Amino acid sequence: MKLLYLILLPATIIFIVHTAVAEIIKIDLKEKVTLPEKQIVLGDIASISCNNPFLLERVGNVLLGNTPWPGNVRKIERDLLGVRLMDEGIDLNEVTYGSTTVSFVSVESMTITGNEIVRVAKEYLLSNLPRSEDEIIIESDRAMQDKLLPANKEDVRMEVTQVETNKDKGNIQLIVRILIHDKLFMKVPVFFNIRVFENIVTPSKKIDRNDILTLDDLVISRMETTKLSRTTFRKVEDLVGKRALRSILPNTPITPELVDNSPAIKKGDLVKVFVHAGNLHVVTKGVAKEDGCVGKIIRVKNIDSNKELYGEVEDSTTVKIVF
Repeated sequence: MKLLYLILLPATIIFIVHTAVAEIIKIDLKEKVTLPEKQIVLGDIASISCNNPFLLERVGNVLLGNTPWPGNVRKIERDLLGVRLMDEGIDLNEVTYGSTTVSFVSVESMTITGNEIVRVAKEYLLSNLPRSEDEIIIESDRAMQDKLLPANKEDVRMEVTQVETNKDKGNIQLIVRILIHDKLFMKVPVFFNIRVFENIVTPSKKIDRNDILTLDDLVISRMETTKLSRTTFRKVEDLVGKRALRSILPNTPITPELVDNSPAIKKGDLVKVFVHAGNLHVVTKGVAKEDGCVGKIIRVKNIDSNKELYGEVEDSTTVKIVF
């Protein structure tokens, strides 16, 4: 029995030594590593060898923190590895290292230039504005900084939205959303000033108050209308025959507030006055006390009764009394 024990003892010792040797973990740090944006594990920055595949996987997945911001470098020293391995319950007596003591980690990155961001925003404007390109000038007076992104170019795309969607001139703000793998990475505000130039009707000479506009009074002019909030006229024919409500200087945009339809009835004109009240229909004569175009309510004086009434102008000779 004792002899058998002595025979088996060397084999047992050899097995134990072999097992101990097999469990040795060798870690060879890489001096420089570039990774996609992620959490760094030991397997990312080192070559690891171990005969135990389960232990090898466990060591390779030991977390070391996050990749740095684009343009920066993270320094991972051997001492940190020891702390992380101990946290995972790895016996440091089973670990050996190569000659490299520090690994420098950077992140995969690309640069989107400020000019490219502005270009994408401008293209969006041109394709969405309700004006033709020859009517506008798009200006940008703010320099846009380049953006360093933790990604490859094929993983990045940009989306553009407008802050005030109903605004088509003056100061306009857009938001450029930069996405990486279809996830929002950052929002970049882009500002433009849109100047608008239109062919509009203006006076060719000074027009006095109450003048009736003719073809000789009007001309088409190309003018900047960026700051003009009122509607303008684009056809001379739309203004011919209208009356100026006030004086209008040459090269001034004519807006609806400056003109009115020429009066069908003028102050002092003799008119027929129609009175309708139930089944009663009366026609009498009157005098217009003020100018009035068709559809306008004016004062008229009944010649028979000498009373003033209010009536609606129906045509150049008729006023219908309104009760």
